[in-house]
Amino acid sequence: MNLASLFKCLGDPTRLRIVNLLLRGPLCVCDIQHSLCEPQVKMSKHLGYMKKHGLLTVARKANWNFYAIAEDLPKPVADSLEAIKSHATSDSQLKADLEQLHQNEKAACC
Repeated sequence: MNLASLFKCLGDPTRLRIVNLLLRGPLCVCDIQHSLCEPQVKMSKHLGYMKKHGLLTVARKANWNFYAIAEDLPKPVADSLEAIKSHATSDSQLKADLEQLHQNEKAACC
């Protein structure tokens, strides 16, 4: 696992927003797409990039892929993810994404 590649994954605003959601637990593409109000193609592209670089894992259940933060991340990356999780409530965009995710959980798609 290349440390620079992992941090590059976090350097993109959309990928940072995705990670913020996934820090709460595994999600399917549709949950992420609806929470960020972005097209499925864009979300799949970012998720694939993060999986390729070792930041995410994927598990297939029926017709859906569920993405999660990889468990074997280097300590500096894991510490950074914890910092992102704690900071999310003070960042207006990350907070709005979490609120949208919470609303979407009431009408689960998968």
